Amino acid sequence: MSKKDYKKKVVEYVRSTKPRSTGHKILSQDEYLDGVVTQIEYSDNNILKEWIVFTGKHTGYADSKSQLIQQMNTASDKYSTKWDWLNQIFNMSGFIALILVSTASYLTLFKGVSDIPEYLKGVVI
Repeated sequence: MSKKDYKKKVVEYVRSTKPRSTGHKILSQDEYLDGVVTQIEYSDNNILKEWIVFTGKHTGYADSKSQLIQQMNTASDKYSTKWDWLNQIFNMSGFIALILVSTASYLTLFKGVSDIPEYLKGVVI
């Protein structure tokens, strides 16, 4: 999505969560994960500023810096689960397990069960 599209979506999100808000003005917008973090200013009887975190899996707003950190952590957690199985396989223990299971499978298919060493059977099972 382009920055212009995100600006439009952010303003639409603020209008849906704060229906009486007017005079929406984007103060800053930075890329974050697969989306943006935007600071927006608007009027709702007073001039208010808040941050909007908008990603593919998470949308939320924050009134303070501590809430912004929480929103960004939540977005990051939701994003990290997308490829969690890759992290499990491609760490050291996952990589060793993949090698052991692949070796045992290869030996079973092409050599027969009787040719698999006992220590390899013990490790895999």
